[in-house]
Amino acid sequence: MKTLANFAVKHRVWVVLGWFAFIVVAQGISASLGGPSYKDTFSLPHTETASVVKVLKGAGLADQSGATGTVVLKAKSGTLTTPPPAVAPALLKLCSLHDEVAVISTPWQTIDCAKNAAVPGGDAKLLNADSTTALVDITWNSNHYDLKLFTGVFNSLKTLRSGSLQVEFTGNAFQGQGQKTQGVPPFAFGFFAALIILIFVFRTFAATVLPLASAVAALGAGLGLIGMLTHVMNVSNITPQLTELMVLGVGVDYALFIVTRHRRNLRRGMGVSESIVTSMNTSGRAVAFAAVTVCIALLGLLALGVSFFNGMAIGAAVAVTLTMAASLTLLPALLSLFGLKVLPRKQRRAVRNGDFIGVEATAGFWARWSDLVAHHKLVLSVVAGAIIVVLALPFFSMRLGTGDQGNDPKSTTTRTGYDLIAEGFGVGYNSTLEAVVTGSGAADPAYRQKVVAALQATPGVDPTSVHAVQLKDSVAFVSFKSTTTPQDAKTYSLVKHLRAQVLPPLYSGSTNHIYVFGDTAIQVDFAKVLAAKLPLFIAAVVGLSFLLLMIAFRSLVIPLTAAAMNLLAAGASFGVVVAIFQFGWGSEALGFGKGGPIDAWAPVMFFAILFGLSMDYQVFLVSRMHEEWVHSKDNRRSVIIGQAETGSIITAAAFIMMAVFGGFVLGDQRAIKLFGIGLASAVFLDAFLLRTILVPSLMHLLGNSNWYLPRWLEKVTPKVSFEPPDELEREGGPAVLVGNR
Repeated sequence: MKTLANFAVKHRVWVVLGWFAFIVVAQGISASLGGPSYKDTFSLPHTETASVVKVLKGAGLADQSGATGTVVLKAKSGTLTTPPPAVAPALLKLCSLHDEVAVISTPWQTIDCAKNAAVPGGDAKLLNADSTTALVDITWNSNHYDLKLFTGVFNSLKTLRSGSLQVEFTGNAFQGQGQKTQGVPPFAFGFFAALIILIFVFRTFAATVLPLASAVAALGAGLGLIGMLTHVMNVSNITPQLTELMVLGVGVDYALFIVTRHRRNLRRGMGVSESIVTSMNTSGRAVAFAAVTVCIALLGLLALGVSFFNGMAIGAAVAVTLTMAASLTLLPALLSLFGLKVLPRKQRRAVRNGDFIGVEATAGFWARWSDLVAHHKLVLSVVAGAIIVVLALPFFSMRLGTGDQGNDPKSTTTRTGYDLIAEGFGVGYNSTLEAVVTGSGAADPAYRQKVVAALQATPGVDPTSVHAVQLKDSVAFVSFKSTTTPQDAKTYSLVKHLRAQVLPPLYSGSTNHIYVFGDTAIQVDFAKVLAAKLPLFIAAVVGLSFLLLMIAFRSLVIPLTAAAMNLLAAGASFGVVVAIFQFGWGSEALGFGKGGPIDAWAPVMFFAILFGLSMDYQVFLVSRMHEEWVHSKDNRRSVIIGQAETGSIITAAAFIMMAVFGGFVLGDQRAIKLFGIGLASAVFLDAFLLRTILVPSLMHLLGNSNWYLPRWLEKVTPKVSFEPPDELEREGGPAVLVGNR
């Protein structure tokens, strides 16, 4: 680390120019490839969804499993027994727009884009009873969520709106279409919030802009590399937003830690270059380790085997790695360029006049608070632990699924379309379900009728909606609708009941098979896969992080404590999310819509991000304690000094992260609001309960046992240290706390 820091200081101008060139090249190459090509893809191995996709592909019916969307046509006057004049040509035109539309089904005709032809005689069920509302179902060739393709269709068909015809768009393909960003975008909101908080923390322009400059450089390069990655593998559409949040969050965290250490060194009399090198060789080591743990948490998503997460995990890990690189190279170069300007004017004058501070920790609130925690460790640990446990209780009632578009804001086209369908066809019509019949029975009308009869007799199925269509000699679809909304627990139970009890007797012992397919069934499979693999994912991430912490801190107790604290933070934040978004406690008053299932991807993404950020705070806190422990072997002193010197950094970083994640509450979609509330509450609980009260209290209670490592394990554990002893000596030895003792 010394070598890298010395290089950055000595060649500071070239390092800054090198980063600038790197950003330009990365963005230039990405632009030359046509820009980023983000798309969502779901691969759910060993599920009925995967089996149906394989069957349809083998039968040459891959387009039947493609992404879908519905256009809702509402006559403002008259009826829609015949299509409005402009509708038919507009729909046929979709086949030539290169948006990969496969099939368009209407009440009047069916359009096969592969043949670029319309077949008269559509599906009468797509017209409601009074003929005032008609549905146009659009299926794309691929099941990838490719926003550009869906936007092309949306832009083409929205021109059909007129004084006599209302046109709305619903279904997964059109999620978010036609919505304008309200207010300040989340990243901009977080950036300006970080700027304001850093001004209060550092009270000087140079120190304020450095963390943001480091984060912006990493983000610029990271988005360029991720843009290239999208042309090599499928990368989710939410990756850019996730990357912006992660880079801004961890970038400010890392820079805060290093810059604060550098400023303290300057106040103690070190020269600028020596202070930078010392800060990088101590705090820089902690930053490198924290970044590795974040990447482990993110790359742990690959263990789930769900394609939706793969590109997202790799892209975010690349961005975090670049953030670490910027913190270890660009930041020291900029610190060297700014010199003493990172200090407020009064402190600069003091340093130039030789008026240095001692090695004691800064007196003030955190000194007094750390002393209070030491004196009341048992009571505070019990109170903090009780609060966390109570908040986590709703987590055990969490129901995974996907909220339907009935939760979208009333001003959106997806919500309006959803409501028109519910009004004209029934609330269950928004559910998309099919029984896929394979084998010789698909071509047997009598067998298909048995399937129809079984579905019609099943409680929860709308008997008037059941309709069988033979697609191939070996494949037939029996479409049907539920009597409840797509997100209703009864709809999920219906899918499971059909798969387990109703349909198996119809094909058992024969060459036939019947699968339950459709958007709702896919979400059931998605939730099932993630719920089954979540324990493995958690175990892998926690296990690897435990090993890294054990190596770094030469302790068994500290990594165990860190794992427990991080799991508590995740559980409590999930509890808050379940209480608001599933139970509906205060959700309407907060503008979050009605209660519904928790999106299946949320716990996985929450845990990956939260574990990484929680490990950041744990590393920053305990590395300073470890520094004192290495020198003094006094646990009480180590814990007090570590908390006193890092408390302001951790809470400042937490305020910034809360502002960043809280900005998502301003978004239009329920899933985005859920994500924002969950992450903001988790950061608050982690920084203001766990790291401020519970962790130091427990470390006081455990005493010297915190640093216990068996001799035999000591011998085989690699030697890695955050705070080299020689750096402690150069900084003047252990700190002495100044506070109310």
